[in-house]
Amino acid sequence: MKHERILLRVRALLAKAESTPYPEEAAALTAKAQELITAHAIDLALVEEQEGSGEVVTRLIFIPAPYPKEKFTLLGGVARANNARAILGLERDELNRMVESEELFAREGKWATVVGYASDLDRIELLFTSLLVQAVNAMWAEGSQVDAWGTNRTKSFRRSFLAGYGWSVRERLEAVRAASGGDGEVSGAREPSIHPVLLRREERVVAEVDRRFANASTLRMSVSNGAGARMGHAAGERADLGSPRFTGRRPELSRP
Repeated sequence: MKHERILLRVRALLAKAESTPYPEEAAALTAKAQELITAHAIDLALVEEQEGSGEVVTRLIFIPAPYPKEKFTLLGGVARANNARAILGLERDELNRMVESEELFAREGKWATVVGYASDLDRIELLFTSLLVQAVNAMWAEGSQVDAWGTNRTKSFRRSFLAGYGWSVRERLEAVRAASGGDGEVSGAREPSIHPVLLRREERVVAEVDRRFANASTLRMSVSNGAGARMGHAAGERADLGSPRFTGRRPELSRP
């Protein structure tokens, strides 16, 4: 099947990106993989639209502690760049079900609801998991943080680092999406734009979010550590976009 062939090509590109010792080559291979993913998303969307298939669904994604609110910034960016939307929380019926089964309290962290087309949600979950591993590893690598007076600022640094990372990755993903999503006309010049079929799907997703989460509010967070935000943003610019680690054991995401 074409879908499987595309995934094999993407995995091959990402394997090369992970094994090369040259950052420039890795970046080029990863960008090519992301372009294939975006182009394939358009192909699937066109087929589903012509066949009248495909529908907007929801998927629950768990965000582990510590700092789940800041980690959600990354999920929100990945979802938005792939024609979906993420809500930090659950629909009322799902929340009640989890409370009754005690599943809500089984792990430390928060649940998010991602609304989008099923074919997009698979890619979003893979990409988010990969990027979160990279973000957490980069954050731990910075170690403990103290200010000029010796006061421990590790928590504020890590919160700000993760927020900065999420913002940076969102900017990069949206740039790749715009560059790969089709051609448009802007003031007589050819400029990158989003393919109309993706825009139509996104409009349906937003309408579904408004219906399901009518009382949802915009998530707001403050960044109290400028150095953490800057270093997180820089780490996001170096992140291997689209690279779920296909081999090897994943690092632990919830270290204290």
